[in-house]
Amino acid sequence: MTIPIDDAFHIELLKLLLHVAWSDDDLDPSEARALLGAARQWNLPPVELQRLERCLEKGERLPAPNLGLLRQRPDDVLSTVRTLIGCDARIQRSEEEMLAEIRELLGLPPAG
Repeated sequence: MTIPIDDAFHIELLKLLLHVAWSDDDLDPSEARALLGAARQWNLPPVELQRLERCLEKGERLPAPNLGLLRQRPDDVLSTVRTLIGCDARIQRSEEEMLAEIRELLGLPPAG
């Protein structure tokens, strides 16, 4: 079974978001709710939603995302990452560093 391109993008974006949420070594409940909400909003397949729920419950991380796929929509990626890091009302230095690293991984110039 082939995964539709939007689902594939959102699955990879979700992997990245989970890495971002863990970047400060603490998964805030608001971040977990935001991740689950995004997965539901994107209508991800039930198996992916269950995998995310398992990761959140057990404190596990998802595999590294496919950056090639994420590079196709860098603005969407950055916008979504910014939303996630702001959802707990405190932006940690590690999250700012992660955002800069993501810009670099996506092939974008540093924020000015």
